[in-house]
Amino acid sequence: MRSLFLALALLAAPAAHACSVAPGYRVPTTLELVAQSDAIIVAQPFDQRTGADGDPEILFASLAILKGAPGWEHGRDRISVYAPGVLAPETAAARPSDPRELVRAHPEAYGGGCTRYTFHPKQRVLLFLKREGDDYRVISYPFARTAEDTALPDSRWLKAVREYIAIAALPLAVRRARMEVRRDLLKARGDADSRAIAADIARELAGPRKPLREPLPPIK
Repeated sequence: MRSLFLALALLAAPAAHACSVAPGYRVPTTLELVAQSDAIIVAQPFDQRTGADGDPEILFASLAILKGAPGWEHGRDRISVYAPGVLAPETAAARPSDPRELVRAHPEAYGGGCTRYTFHPKQRVLLFLKREGDDYRVISYPFARTAEDTALPDSRWLKAVREYIAIAALPLAVRRARMEVRRDLLKARGDADSRAIAADIARELAGPRKPLREPLPPIK
């Protein structure tokens, strides 16, 4: 089995460096992240190294491909990706994502660097990737859900992302109608995951999220 190694870099620094957002910044919704991504994968961290800039990097192995990247054939090519961060020892209690959450990012994102930075070797993480030349990087906006724990073959987060992958594949003119249909169908099912995803689709239909900080007034 041949291996394909892809260097990834987060757009925001690890939590060792504080971050701040510009006035008017809006946290991307899941549909916006899906639409921007060239590839979406479920991966598992298994090793760590020191990057060229001296910061620690984590090596992820792809377990499942949800979107994109021609030639990435699960079961034939093993996809390994690097991302800045810290790999917690197997005996450590690396805090997982809330399995019920579809809106807020991992708690570490609110602790300084605006992105998650600690992973556990046994965690499975859903990653949103953007292509840059021959490489890919994690789309990692502040406070966005771009590196959240998930579970195979299904979890609430995985189900939600698959819904949005199907919606994003449609022409813009028909997306809203599809979202309204899926919202109503999921709501009618009545199980907790379906109701939560229906509520998230309703939030998408309501429009862009509010900015974290109001834009500055124009200079007169």
